[in-house]
Formats: sequence, C-alpha cells, structure tokens
Amino acid sequence: MPNHSSCEKAPIFIVGPPRSGTSLLSAIIGSHSNIACGPETDLFRALPLRDVEQIVTGENWCEKATERMEEIKYPDGKSIAAHFGLTRVQLSEHLSNQAASAKVIYSSIPAAFADTQGKARWAEKTPRHLFYVDEIRRVFPDAKIIRIIRDPRDSIPSVIKNIGLSASLVGEFYRWASVYAKSEPFFRKDPDSITIRYEDLVTNTEEQIASICDFIGEEFEPSMLDREGANLVRVASETWKSDIDKKITAQNVYGWRSNLDVDVARAASLICCEALEQLEYPDPIKPEKEVKVFPLGENFGVANESHIIDCAKKGYRYTAIGDTYPESMSEALDLYPDVLLGDLPLGKRPSIRVRRSMHAISRIIMRFLSRKPVIVDPDINLGVGALNRMIGKVALVFGTRKTFAN
Repeated sequence: MPNHSSCEKAPIFIVGPPRSGTSLLSAIIGSHSNIACGPETDLFRALPLRDVEQIVTGENWCEKATERMEEIKYPDGKSIAAHFGLTRVQLSEHLSNQAASAKVIYSSIPAAFADTQGKARWAEKTPRHLFYVDEIRRVFPDAKIIRIIRDPRDSIPSVIKNIGLSASLVGEFYRWASVYAKSEPFFRKDPDSITIRYEDLVTNTEEQIASICDFIGEEFEPSMLDREGANLVRVASETWKSDIDKKITAQNVYGWRSNLDVDVARAASLICCEALEQLEYPDPIKPEKEVKVFPLGENFGVANESHIIDCAKKGYRYTAIGDTYPESMSEALDLYPDVLLGDLPLGKRPSIRVRRSMHAISRIIMRFLSRKPVIVDPDINLGVGALNRMIGKVALVFGTRKTFAN
C-alpha cells in the first residue's frame, strides 16, 4: 500500500537570497516533531518543469524520473537522494506507489525522507528556488512558502567570504537588488507566502517561530529552539553552515555599520534603496541623480565597481530599466533605444562570445547608419573581458556619448 503519511499537510518551501538565514530557519522548522527538512534539493532548477511534464506523460515514467534525479549531483559527486540518506531503490519504490504527476516527482525525495524520519510533513530549503516560486505554486497550489531576507549590507560580504560567487561587492549588491525586485511581486500578492527578516528571527526568536508555526498550521514547540534537525540540513561540503546549531545571537545584526567600508556601504544603500525602504532597514539613501541602463546585470557592477562607488559619493546611481535580462543581442541593443547601453550578454563559450560580439558591433554600426545611435557612457565598461572592451570602443565611435558622473 502507498505511504501517504508525508503528504497529509501542505509542503513548506524555504527560499531566500544566499546567506540570509535559510539554513538556520530550515534547522528550526526541521526540528519540529511533525516536520522533516533535509539538505537542498535544487530540483526546480536542476530538473525543469517542462522536462518533468514530459516524463510523467511518457512510458516508464518512474524509471525515467529516478534516473534523472540520480544524475543530479552535489559538488561532492553524491546524488541528491544520497545526501538525504536515500537509495535508488527507496526512491524508485516511493515513486512507483503513486500516480504519475509533477507533484509526485518534485516531492519524492523530501517526502521519502520524511517517511524515513517518521514525520508526517516535509519542508524543503533551497535558496535559489526563490527564482522558481511561480513553478512551485503551479505544482503545489497549497504549499506554504517562506522567504527569509537579511540586510544585503550584511549578507553580501558573507556571500563573498563564504560562498565565493563573486569577488565584487558592487556586482553582488546589484544582483541582490535584481533578485529582490523580481521576487517581490509574488510575495506581495500570494496569500500562502510570507517574508520574514533574519534580524527579527535572531532578536525575537521565539515570537517569530511561533508566528511561523501559526502560518504553517503547526503548534509551536520549544524544542525547535534547540535545532536538533541541524545535522539533517547541512552537508559536509557546505562548511559555511557549520554554525546553524550554535546559540542564536544578534551579534552580527547591522554589523555592516562597523565592518563595511563607508563608501561601499553608501553605494549599497543607493543600489538597494527601494528594497531597504520596503523592508524597513535603516539608512537607505535615495539617489540625487540616476540614469537608466539596459541591460544591467551583475557584470555591470563587476566591470565598473570603482566608478560606481565614486558616483555614489555624489549621490549618483546607475539603475536598471525593465526587470529582465536580454535574450539576444538584438534585444539588448534595440529594446530601449534611448537608454544608456549597459553590459552586454556574450555568454561563456568562446565561439558564442565571438559570434555575439560581431553581432553587437554590426548592430551598433547599423544603429549609427539609421541615425539612431546607441547611447554610451565613456566612463563605464560594457561588461568584463577583452571582447566587451572592444565593443565599448566601437560604441564610443559610432554611438552618442553621455557622461553621467559629471
């Protein structure tokens, strides 16, 4: 007979930017006597919904789903299921006991894990599932989604120190602001989602946990404060999670005031101004002057870090127009013809970068010939690398110069 014990209540998804407290929160929730929470699955990114929908409508769906999930590996080479202490046989048996659906596939690992823990409900924590909340809601219409946020002036230095996604503080502040802007409409409208601040969780822990329990429909248990579920949440390769079972402290709240360079802090407070205001964080800085840039991805901050910091000293800010990054060079150069040209998406493969560079140059020249030249700031770089610099030089020759900083 199929075991549906782990599906009686709505699943819980914990999402948020990196180093915002997702691991701490998952350890707390996973310590509830009724809820199991293991390591990150990353399934909505690693196993796209369109692929899952094809699997469930085809033959041998159970075997194909098991095989696809076994192919998804952690950086240490182990499969996701292995990190949950599940074998391929256990995963296959769990799937085979149920009717084919996307919901069954995405829940298979956390639900099977909950069964092994003898718990009736499961929670799943993957920070980057913040990008997939629409898909989560589509597959799990009754899911409870919790977004945890931390002041980016505290979380971003921690990201660079512990995870190493980038060495550029400014680039990461732009990334954080973009992620927040893209996810905010969902959490503003979705009735089964909440946002909590890390600062509130560590300064008023018991009250915050009680409020979360009320949201997910569980009784608050004082044992959640002890976080006995912490060992089930982390894996050995994620050394930055080693302290999630230590004493909860507010020692690092707003540590940026003393730890972050004053000019970098000012730039961050400008870049993230709207989000800081909405989240009621201290000291947002409204720009005295700003210019819209398209496209503006994380490479814009990386390539122009010192210049952006210098502009911030004057209260100036470059900001994105639109909430999407371009799909093609034509979009980047044509979608907003009267907006300052930002960093161009060339890709990672050398052959693709060369082809897109040639395309960008031809589009810039065509815009010049059609008397609609691109607008370019001579003080900024159009991304990182030699090809981006070459495109920038061409844009300065065939485009209209607009100096922003002066």
